[in-house]
Amino acid sequence: MSVIQEYQAALLRLIRNNPNILPKGSSINNDTVALEAGRKRGSIKKSRAEHAQLILDIQAAALNPIKNRKDAHSQESDKQKKLKISAQGQRDNFREKYEQALTKIISLEYENFYLKKQLAELIETGKTSSNVIDLIRTK
Repeated sequence: MSVIQEYQAALLRLIRNNPNILPKGSSINNDTVALEAGRKRGSIKKSRAEHAQLILDIQAAALNPIKNRKDAHSQESDKQKKLKISAQGQRDNFREKYEQALTKIISLEYENFYLKKQLAELIETGKTSSNVIDLIRTK
């Protein structure tokens, strides 16, 4: 495959918004076509006769908006919306886990309070079961 054919294939991939190297939605210009073709930026030059038709094709593709193609700005806003939805889902998940943990803590606090109250009543009244021996008073 010749260099010009590689540039043409890269241009076609950019037009179809299906690049191999660059991110989707990249603008179409000489540098992006060169980068997509695996060459360095600035390798497509106006001074080279073999690049004349290629440069015209690139300019035509850059001027003609394609209906299927999203520009980089709309793709970026789509990514931000997806991230926002994802972050909101994570926040809701954390909130739910926090509320469950808080419910458990409150339940344990209530149980602890109730058991302390029962213990205090038993100590006050001196009621203990028959198999419990008070080690302090047995002397």
